[in-house]
Amino acid sequence: MDGEKQNGIGEKVKEAGRAAASIAREVGKRMFGGGLTCVNCGTDLFSDGHFCEHCLDTLPLNSGFICDKCGRAIGEDYPVCLECKAAMPTYTAARSAFVYEGDIVRLVKKFKTGGKYLAEAFAERVLPTLVSVFSDADLLAFVPMTNRAEKRRGYNQSELLAAELSLRTGIPLERELLVKVRETSAQKELSRRERAENLKGCFRVHERKLCRGKTIVLVDDVMTTGATANAIASALFGAGARQVYLLTFASVPDRRK
Repeated sequence: MDGEKQNGIGEKVKEAGRAAASIAREVGKRMFGGGLTCVNCGTDLFSDGHFCEHCLDTLPLNSGFICDKCGRAIGEDYPVCLECKAAMPTYTAARSAFVYEGDIVRLVKKFKTGGKYLAEAFAERVLPTLVSVFSDADLLAFVPMTNRAEKRRGYNQSELLAAELSLRTGIPLERELLVKVRETSAQKELSRRERAENLKGCFRVHERKLCRGKTIVLVDDVMTTGATANAIASALFGAGARQVYLLTFASVPDRRK
């Protein structure tokens, strides 16, 4: 993809984002002392959306060169990053709204640790990609948690984000489609190969008939190595899915970026 085409997509996504913000406002906003404030910096908002103009200009939007397959930020205009070239992901394609760095890391952590209200703000930013890049989606799914893990946290943040996107687009959200059948070890310190082995067989498709011939968008808050998405995509393709896309609020950039 050449630079001019990539810039054109970036502008298209920004325009769609502004339109999505208007829709989001009708759905509801978080209120702070009677006024609307930016979810990132806390400054008062005087326009639609959950982020102020300054934050939208300074936060690491994933709008530069990206890998056509995994959607990660890359340093140069190549079709696919070296990681995908070495081991092509199972899912069809992935995209994210932001690069996982700076204040985005803090926001994602807050989303996982009680900040359920951020689902609206996150949905606002990923909605343009869903309606423009993954416009052929038949249904939405999310990365499931075990019952024990979800009870411990109190909610599944990926489900909250998927629900907001379903509300805004009308694309059905299949809450019972996927099941995580066992707990897995913490993935943070594991290699790519170790992560894949750790996740092997831990996701199951509960409603297989819903997958047959369908294009499914898997929703999550952040993509790190993509091992989770690969494991789930394998299960969905095994159940007859036609295409499996991954849509996240943020993604870790290519390490050689």
